[in-house]
Amino acid sequence: MTRPHALTRRNPTIDIARGLGIILVVLGHNWIVLHERGELFRVIYSFHLPLFFFLSGLFLKDSARLGDFALSRADALLKPYAVVLVLLGIAEMLAPKLVPVAGTTPLAYFSGVLYATAPTIAWTPLWFLPHLFVATVFSLAILRATRALANRPAWLFVIACALLATGIASISRFWQIDTAASLHFMGLDRLPGLPWSLDLLFISTPCILFGFLLARPVAAMRFSLLWFGAAALAFAALHAFFDEAMDLNLRVYGNPLVSTLQAALGIYLALSASSLLQRFAAVQRPLAYIGAASLFILLFHYVVQGRTFLVLSHFSRNEVLVGVASFVAGVVLPLLLLEFVRRQRLLGALLLPRRAGPPSPQTVPGKLP
Repeated sequence: MTRPHALTRRNPTIDIARGLGIILVVLGHNWIVLHERGELFRVIYSFHLPLFFFLSGLFLKDSARLGDFALSRADALLKPYAVVLVLLGIAEMLAPKLVPVAGTTPLAYFSGVLYATAPTIAWTPLWFLPHLFVATVFSLAILRATRALANRPAWLFVIACALLATGIASISRFWQIDTAASLHFMGLDRLPGLPWSLDLLFISTPCILFGFLLARPVAAMRFSLLWFGAAALAFAALHAFFDEAMDLNLRVYGNPLVSTLQAALGIYLALSASSLLQRFAAVQRPLAYIGAASLFILLFHYVVQGRTFLVLSHFSRNEVLVGVASFVAGVVLPLLLLEFVRRQRLLGALLLPRRAGPPSPQTVPGKLP
């Protein structure tokens, strides 16, 4: 049975949640957070990536043709990934002093781009794009395969839980281990995860499936001070009593029960806060705009924020002030770049998804699907 989907129109709550999520990604890569790796680090890294996977599941339609869906996701996710890293590699070869990315050989660089895990590419956060592609396509394949099942939501819930348990148990199985297969041609002597971070597939896919299953409740979500307060207290208590964080990039999940509860509560708090913030135009519009530009911010915030920090450090020794300024630059400058690219036909074709017909929530240029 095909289920009519709840999120067929633009939902400001989801746009704001995506905006909050990408702000947390930028903040999570900021010097202030990474230097100490204290409680703020643990809070951000307890739910920010599961939030993005969950949001991707909200718009997943089991009626979509798998081949067409894969092509559209490749256009939206793999194309900008490849364009940015290939152009960066060419620039590094032509002007290594101006574009110092890795000091590696062309074979190692472009092999790493194809392998597509964080240790093999120049701009680490971009590992997320190929993995999101395979995770969403795999999730749709599961949805297509289970369409005829009776009591399908219960089956999907069981499948998602089984996948998650498997993913947690095997998260470090392919990470930084000695391997007989030589990767010296990429400058590596240890396994940097599976290609396209396939070893994380059993963690990301359940988050997407949970998003699909909860699309209707999320679409009808209204802010409740009681439930928000209870979730915030539970979230704070878990962080107060346990020092758990989830860094999927480094294949760290933490305590299975605690980390899973933290991720679920963090996702609820982000969605709940978004449902409240969408009532206020002064906050809704900028956050929704940032959410709509989440892909571009993901692509460029890392280098913009890092280089801004280095430059400003020459003018001020106040590292907190410099960290805040670099964080603002990591959000704002990619937005300006997006507006420039939208006005350039060639750059738009290279970096933005093609739009066939009226725009949908999944095909807004510059937005993470």
